Amino acid sequence: MTPSLKQRFLEALTNLFVFHPTRGQHTEPSQLGIDFSELWIVAEDGVRTQAWWMPSAIEGAFSGCTVVTFHGNGGTMADRLDWLQCMVAEGASVLATEYRGYGDSEGKPSEQACALDARAALGEARRLAGATDGPLLVHGRSLGGAVAIALAAEENIDGLIAESTFTRVREMAMLTGIPFAGRLVAYEFDSLACLERVTVPVFLVHGTADTLVPFSMGERLRDALRDRDVPVTFLAVQGGEHNSTWQNAGERYWEELRSWLQETVRPT
Repeated sequence: MTPSLKQRFLEALTNLFVFHPTRGQHTEPSQLGIDFSELWIVAEDGVRTQAWWMPSAIEGAFSGCTVVTFHGNGGTMADRLDWLQCMVAEGASVLATEYRGYGDSEGKPSEQACALDARAALGEARRLAGATDGPLLVHGRSLGGAVAIALAAEENIDGLIAESTFTRVREMAMLTGIPFAGRLVAYEFDSLACLERVTVPVFLVHGTADTLVPFSMGERLRDALRDRDVPVTFLAVQGGEHNSTWQNAGERYWEELRSWLQETVRPT
């Protein structure tokens, strides 16, 4: 069915609120000494998105793991290379992906497009992992956390990591102070509803000083999982900010993540 004029207007308005893409990549993994391959992932509707595959041969806590990661609503995956470098150093093989319209990818982003791109990325990660019998993990930060949660609700994975993630995009719109902003949002990005279908172990991270996505939203995501007895680890970072919570946490972040992996995702 062709969208109505009102629906197209609301989608255009929501896109301005949700997506802040940057074109091109200002650097690449090799600049940090990371071996990588540039890939082009084709979604079900034929749109190609850019990705970096970073296989790790390092012996570490995450050896044998494959991690698919989705970044936030601004910039590109090149802006997240510091975290990618650390994850590869932990032994994980990482597939960093773009949304359509970001980096050198084709198309324009939307909620439906994010779901298509995420599903295609997960399929590519399975192919790249090949015969590896290690865990397949999905990671996302901020908007990427919502994308990762929606993917985990539909697909068979081994673990989910979501950082600085909101409950619903409508609730985020209401925080702007714009009258009736919640009614003007065309997308759901409803992480609370998606978590009702998530059954794998979950690792949540949220900073108490997050001025963009309130800390209370992270607590609500945690409580939604606890209410269903889904294994969840919640790392509350005192003074943690929205874009640098994992850095604010320092070594504690990696210690907690390693423990979650060893004790919950693949216990002996």
